[in-house]
Amino acid sequence: MRRSKRNTILYLSVPLVLLCALPSAFLAAPKNDLRLPAASIHQMVKNVAWNELQASEHPKYYYRYLERNISANGSTTTEEVATPHGDVDQLIEVDQHAPTPDQMTKNQQLLDQLPYNTKLQQSRLKDQQNNRQRRDNVIKDIPNAFIYSYAGRNSKGLIMLKFRPAPNFQPSSRQSLILQGMAGELWVDPKTQRMVKIDGTLIKDVKIGWGFLARLNQGGTFLMEQAQGPDGRWHQKLLSVHFDGTEFIFKHIHIRVNQIRCCYERVPDNLSIREAVQLLKSKPKLPKDWKSRLEAARNPAL
Repeated sequence: MRRSKRNTILYLSVPLVLLCALPSAFLAAPKNDLRLPAASIHQMVKNVAWNELQASEHPKYYYRYLERNISANGSTTTEEVATPHGDVDQLIEVDQHAPTPDQMTKNQQLLDQLPYNTKLQQSRLKDQQNNRQRRDNVIKDIPNAFIYSYAGRNSKGLIMLKFRPAPNFQPSSRQSLILQGMAGELWVDPKTQRMVKIDGTLIKDVKIGWGFLARLNQGGTFLMEQAQGPDGRWHQKLLSVHFDGTEFIFKHIHIRVNQIRCCYERVPDNLSIREAVQLLKSKPKLPKDWKSRLEAARNPAL
C-alpha cells in the first residue's frame, strides 16, 4: 500500500529471508540442566520449523496490530489489519510525527479505492503471498541447514541452541542459499515448540550464481524475535536485517531492514477487504501506551 513497506519487504527477495537470533542477557542454566541428545535437538528443530510453517500457511486467527518500518530515510508507522484476502494498512505516523495532509490524502484515497478495485486487491495479495513463500522457503530448510548444539536454558525455561553451517547442506531454494554461510543462536519455547528468537551472522561470504548475480559479505546479520500473546498465539515483534554486498559484480548493495510490531488485537476471522478498510476508518482508537510499547519492541527480550 505504500512504497516504504514494499521496500522493507525487498529483503525477502534476496536469499536471506527469515531467521537467526541475537544472544543477549543469557542466564546460566541450572546445575541440574541435562543436555539434549543430538537426535532430540534435530527433532525439536524440525518441530519448530513445521509449526512455523503451519502458522504461516494456515492461520487460524487474524489480527490488527501496529507496525513501524525504519530505514536510513526515516520511518513509517501503520495500523495493519490481516484478513484471509490480504492485509490492509492505514498510515499513522511518518518519522514519528503526524502525516502531512498530502500523505494522509494519498493514503485515504488508496483505502477508498481498495474495496472496489479487484485487480489491486489481487496484486497486493499476490505480493504478500510471494513474500510469505520466500520466508517459508528458508524456514523449511532450517532443520537441515545447520549443525545444532545445546547451550542451556534461561530462567523462563527457554532453550538456546547454537548453530553452525552443515557442510553437506543443499539449499532447496534461492532464498535459503544464505543459510550456507550463517552461524548463530536459536531460542525455542519447548512447551509450544515455537521459535522465540533467531540470530545469525554470516561467517563467510555467500555467493549467488557463483558470485556473478550477487555476493553477500561476511559479517551480515539477521535477527528476528517473536512473542506469545495473551491468547497463546505467537506474533513477530522484531525484525532486523543488515547485509552488504555486490550485485552483478559491480553494483554495491546495502540491505537494511528494521521492523517492529506491537499491540496485537484479534479481529473476526472472515473479514473482507471492505470490512477491514471500514474497521480502520471507523475504529481509529489506539492503545494509550502504543508508542511506548512500540519502542519497547525494539529492545531484544533475550
